[in-house]
Amino acid sequence: MRIFRRTLDLNLASPREAAPADIGSIARLFRNNTHRFLGFPNADLPIMLASAPTMLLVADDEIWAAAIGGWQTDATIWLRGLAFVNHLAIGGGLDSLLPPFHALLRSHDVRQLFYAGDEAADTWLQPALCQRGYQRDTEVVVYEKRELAVPSEGNQAVRVRPVEAVDLPTVLAVDHACFDPQWNKDEGIIGPAIFETPYFVVAEVADTVVGYAFVTTHFAGRLVHLVRIAVLPAYQGRAIGVRLLAEITAYAREIGASRLTLNTQANNTGAQRLYEWFGFDRTGEQQTVLRFDLA
Repeated sequence: MRIFRRTLDLNLASPREAAPADIGSIARLFRNNTHRFLGFPNADLPIMLASAPTMLLVADDEIWAAAIGGWQTDATIWLRGLAFVNHLAIGGGLDSLLPPFHALLRSHDVRQLFYAGDEAADTWLQPALCQRGYQRDTEVVVYEKRELAVPSEGNQAVRVRPVEAVDLPTVLAVDHACFDPQWNKDEGIIGPAIFETPYFVVAEVADTVVGYAFVTTHFAGRLVHLVRIAVLPAYQGRAIGVRLLAEITAYAREIGASRLTLNTQANNTGAQRLYEWFGFDRTGEQQTVLRFDLA
């Protein structure tokens, strides 16, 4: 029985691309084993496997390891899942799994692969990836605002209104113009957010959508998290971002929140200056983002 086996012989395993029939076995791999990282809800696994590039290590029809990519944006993709069956050597497993996974991504014209794990996965996975050529790209840093006063209401000539379903293509275009490809939020994120998030607004100038923002709420509304705020580059410098921040802060006050939080990249110094001027402070929390260049 497996419980008595200290290690598994990687010479018995071979890589292959995942198939729809593998969903049950992959779900068990992520559910039952110690070394696993999953960057999306378990319930979304069938959706991910239907469209995301996934490479497996298989021995005698048993899946020993799996690497799952996310949805591709331009030539970038994120590592969204990685798991190893118990008793499989992690270093050897990565050496057997990553090269064919990288080759699969190259066949999809992916040029950069990014990883940002959770606290548990980072203890074992981040060092192992760094040993295999993954490099630090940036850190995601956390800001919070506890005093919900605002230094300015921003540009009052800008119309801020609730988002509508017909705004989706325009919002996606704004997002694409404002962020590097690895940070773009696609239709799979923004589409549901339009209907499900408690507060999602767009900013208009002369009936043209030039920015947007949306939030999630937590702890019975005591915390509001600003998931996204974006203003088209051509309209930046006109206090439109300030106007959106003021509207978000007003919403947080209205529902009785005591704290407003957001995340940004450590190398996005322009955004940080805005947030700090508006009254946000760094919490000290941060998450390292790794990059692997496939080109």
